[in-house]
Amino acid sequence: MTLPAHVVGLWATLNVALTLVLPVYDEWPFALVLHLLATGLVAAFGVAVLVAVRRRGLGPQLRLPYRSVAALATGALGLVVTLSVVWGWWLLLLAPYPLIVLLVTLRSERMPADVEPGPLRTPRPVPVDRPATNREIRAEALESAHARKRARRGEAT
Repeated sequence: MTLPAHVVGLWATLNVALTLVLPVYDEWPFALVLHLLATGLVAAFGVAVLVAVRRRGLGPQLRLPYRSVAALATGALGLVVTLSVVWGWWLLLLAPYPLIVLLVTLRSERMPADVEPGPLRTPRPVPVDRPATNREIRAEALESAHARKRARRGEAT
């Protein structure tokens, strides 16, 4: 089933057709470049969809980031790009750092493909060598815990 890839391919083809019609209307040359870049972006997306379909990667995915570092790097990258529009393109010199952090964290944050739904980490008991507690110590600890509860509630002891 490669229908999504074909739809995206048709979309890219129609974008190319629209781009080729633009010179008839004496459109600004930069608009042609933007349309061609957008068409390339759509075509790259179509290739990615086709590869995902071939690898049977459609449907819900469990390989999602489980920490917020990737989201933070994405926000920082978006902020740098937005501020570069306001204060000048030279600010894009700061963009490679959040981009690299984003790519590295996305790669390392993905859970392995064979992970089943459930808790991320199963707690393991910590081995602690403790002497066995006798009944008198247990009873004393329980009584002091109950006394603290009664004191918090304001009851008389």
